[in-house]
Amino acid sequence: MAEPAKVFISSAAETGLSQLREQVHSELKVMEHFPQMYEKDFGPWPPQELVENCLEHVVKSDIFLLFVSHKSGNYLDSYKATVTHCEFQAAHQNNKHIIVFVQDEIYRLFWYDLRFMIAEMVEEYKKKNQGMDPDTYRNIAEEAWKKHPENSGSIDSYVWGFLYDIYKKGYYLEQISLGVDTIKTIKRYFSDLFRKGSKYLALKVEIDEQISEGPTYRKHAEFTSRIIEYLHEGELSNPRMFLEYLQRFLKKGSIYSKPGTVFEKLLGEYESCSGSTLYKETEGKLQLIASSGMASDDNIAFSLDDSTSYVVTAFESENPELFYNEKKRQLYLAIKSGHYVICFHYPIDSFWSEETVQRFKEDIMRDIIETEPSLFRDFAIKLLGGIK
Repeated sequence: MAEPAKVFISSAAETGLSQLREQVHSELKVMEHFPQMYEKDFGPWPPQELVENCLEHVVKSDIFLLFVSHKSGNYLDSYKATVTHCEFQAAHQNNKHIIVFVQDEIYRLFWYDLRFMIAEMVEEYKKKNQGMDPDTYRNIAEEAWKKHPENSGSIDSYVWGFLYDIYKKGYYLEQISLGVDTIKTIKRYFSDLFRKGSKYLALKVEIDEQISEGPTYRKHAEFTSRIIEYLHEGELSNPRMFLEYLQRFLKKGSIYSKPGTVFEKLLGEYESCSGSTLYKETEGKLQLIASSGMASDDNIAFSLDDSTSYVVTAFESENPELFYNEKKRQLYLAIKSGHYVICFHYPIDSFWSEETVQRFKEDIMRDIIETEPSLFRDFAIKLLGGIK
């Protein structure tokens, strides 16, 4: 029996979005989906139960449909976020398919101005706080909005921090105008979802077999179906989002000497991948294409004659290369694939020095390359090797 898709409709309680929310809800029902909207399909509840119940419905949904305009909604001190932001975070953590629509004026201000202002201010914050990101972008967004020449009380400053969080997590922002037929745009999105899903129907048996083999392969199946969305006609359509999404799966691990023997010894640990960079060979140099996480984009290009560059060293090698920066206490795993070099950054504990890294290099390489995250990393690297 066919089961309708559960679509959670999320936005701030804003007058300008009320009619759109109602239209979307009605159209989803006509399309035989199962819309979930507060005070229409569930709720209302007492304030102390509101967030938990909303998040429960987010978790049970299949698709998360978010609308962002001028207002941010109710701010909760206990979460340091608005209700709408909490709903988005729950959808993100539970790997829901998230579609974000942003009112055109808000989109223009954020995309062309405020995302750059906030990014610069975040970097300044990190310099003053030992490289740590702020717990919330709320204060930075408020300060950025005060400095903006189009500052207006009609737009909540929290909106900019919310959009920056969505952007940094790698989600696409779709611009919409509330003065035109927005429903057509939304219908096209659902049609595109069906088109993408149909590609995998022929592989259903194979995918089902992978899923039955355990949670690791289930994650891998979800990963592969998502990451190929960043490819279009043989090229990376969005390199930064490609890196951001891959980085989520490169988790921390342990490094052992003589594993599986009576002399096995724990040497130390490395943290989850903190950032990555992607370079492409073109016109006698390696050009930076994108970076993710905490990785710097300072080194925009390296000449292929630069023997001091680990990116160039990796490009000229047939094997993965490992490098270490003792000052930053960071390992760099650089791998060539086709015309590309991708470099992963792994923070490491204080035990390590340049000498110990060289001494136990084979153990480090083995324990990073052969662990579970290699399934995701290797698939992405093979994709890079086959594109332009």
